[in-house]
Amino acid sequence: MLSDLECPNKVVGLKQTIRAIDEGKVSKVFLAKDVSSDIYNKISVKCQKNGIEIEYVERMKDMGDVCKIDVPAAVAAILC
Repeated sequence: MLSDLECPNKVVGLKQTIRAIDEGKVSKVFLAKDVSSDIYNKISVKCQKNGIEIEYVERMKDMGDVCKIDVPAAVAAILC
């Protein structure tokens, strides 16, 4: 549920999300449907390898708004 991103225990952005996945700190990833295929593939593979659930968000702008940042966000993650 997109409202999960309102919690303070999250990371926003590709680099931070990948770092958190690699460190085993992520329980769920939110991925915007309108991201580039590069980002989509990179996150999908990482999540599949690590058994992390992906929830899809319609637009990057929507995710940026929910995360309370001034720019669109391609990906965000809830930390364990």
